Order: sequence, then C-alpha cells, then structure tokens
Amino acid sequence: MPNLANGFLCFGPASFVSVAFILSQFGQQGCTFIGLPQSEGQNTRFFDQTTAAYAGIYCWQGVAGQKWMYSNDEPEGLVFARQMALATTVMGAVAWLFYVFSSCIRYHAAIWFLMSLVLLATTVTQALQFQLFSNDLCIDDGCTFGKSSRLVISACVFWFISAIMTCAVVKEAKDKRNAQDN
Repeated sequence: MPNLANGFLCFGPASFVSVAFILSQFGQQGCTFIGLPQSEGQNTRFFDQTTAAYAGIYCWQGVAGQKWMYSNDEPEGLVFARQMALATTVMGAVAWLFYVFSSCIRYHAAIWFLMSLVLLATTVTQALQFQLFSNDLCIDDGCTFGKSSRLVISACVFWFISAIMTCAVVKEAKDKRNAQDN
C-alpha cells in the first residue's frame, strides 16, 4: 500500500472539493441563474429590447434561447454577485490545489484547520451570490431558481461537507504528528 503524506483520509474531502469547484464554475458561468417572470418588454434597459427568460451573473438568456452579455446598465446586485463569484473561484482554486498536493506534502494540523476555514468562507461567498435575487425585478414580480442557481446550491452543500470532512483530517494530522514525536 502506498505511503501517502496525509493518508487516505484526505481523498474524501478532495473528491468533494473537486465536485464543488466544478459545480460552482458551471453555475456561475451559466446564463440561467434566475428565472425571470414573463411579461412583455420588461426591463428593456437591462436586456437590450428583448424579453429575457433568465438572468445569470455574467450574461442573460432570451426566451428563444439566445445568450447575451449585459449592457453597461446592469441590474442591481450584479456587481456584488460577480465579486462573490470571483472570491469563490479564487478560494476554490486554492482549496483544490491544496488537495492536489496533499498526497505528496505532509501538512501541519494548523494548515488543515486553516483550509477548513477557507472552505467555510468559500461556502459563504458561494451562498452570497444569491443576493442577485434581491434586485428590484425579483422583489416586485418574483423570480424563480434557474438551472445555474441549482448548481450553485449543490456547490454550497459540497463546499460545506468538504469543510466538515477537513476537520477530520485535522485530527488525523495531529495524531500522526504525536505518533512521530513519540
């Protein structure tokens, strides 16, 4: 059996981090984050004189399925959602790279605990992207969850489970350190 630097226990959270990162990226890049209420010609200053069916963090989708980038005048809450998407991507990439190298580099228990906190912060920034639902359009007419928002919800769950599982790795790292010292 191979002698991995951090044991086999880190493969569980590593798998969850990988799945969370992939779900997060597909969810954030999709143009179907929010299902918009259907009415004639609404919010044409946001959606270039076309009725939109969905709005995403970076683009929107028309009723015929065509995808468009936003014009200069964007819906309220979009800038904050983009900032949270960027923070999630950066922290998620760091977590993923951390786990890629975890089979060859023995990390101290404090580093594992720090990674657990990073994963919790990633969960929070991922969830804060739902502030996009607090724009005037959704408050007035009501919006629905689109396909992308369902992916982001799944990513939040996977980020959180990864953080909890990483806490178990902290205990194993402490035990290994104590066994080496004795």
